[in-house]
Amino acid sequence: MEKNVIDGSLIKDGRITEGACMQDESLVSVVIPEGVTDIGEAAFYGCPNLRRVVFPESLRIIREEAFGDTGLEEAILPSGLELIEEDAFFSCEALRRIEVPGRDTVIGKDAFGCCDNLLEGYIAAGYPEGIRHHEELQYTLLWCSCPERHSADTCARAEAFIHKYEDLIMEWVIRYNNIPAMSGIARRGLLSGDTDRYIKAANQAGRSEITALLMSMRGGFDESEFEL
Repeated sequence: MEKNVIDGSLIKDGRITEGACMQDESLVSVVIPEGVTDIGEAAFYGCPNLRRVVFPESLRIIREEAFGDTGLEEAILPSGLELIEEDAFFSCEALRRIEVPGRDTVIGKDAFGCCDNLLEGYIAAGYPEGIRHHEELQYTLLWCSCPERHSADTCARAEAFIHKYEDLIMEWVIRYNNIPAMSGIARRGLLSGDTDRYIKAANQAGRSEITALLMSMRGGFDESEFEL
């Protein structure tokens, strides 16, 4: 059942007001109506059961912590979006997919911080300006899930990061069973390190699909090597 955020007290001059639905445990699915251009600071912050949001094409700004600490599972954002402020989706632990198709969308620091299960999606800008090391890791892992969609510059930067921090990339891929990222890495043959070591780590962690993808890069293996 979808619940529309349509209320004169919640929307003013095209903006969902600051803290409008903060900590509302009844929200599960929200359709934000066309005409809304701005989602105010902490508008949906701390809504643990909010899993689905339909964003309007009219949307231009998502303010700080607007969807922080919610149960959101994916965010498909409009191409005309201009700004996602810092911490906008911070600590959305259920968030698995993000789509930011606008090449000119400005993305603030840690907009998707502590979204450790964000395993796939597309950020058209590739790497927002001024990001830090942990964010570059996050955006590189997202790139791995759909490298074919990105520009040559983004591809070059992502591949350079993988080659420099290969062990870190594989640690996160195995820890979070990031099959979309591993699929992209395997398709492009991006690992230059000890693939056998990664296979053993994935096998020991019970990551069967990661193990299979790594095996495909190596060209098969003897199962007796990985008896526990």
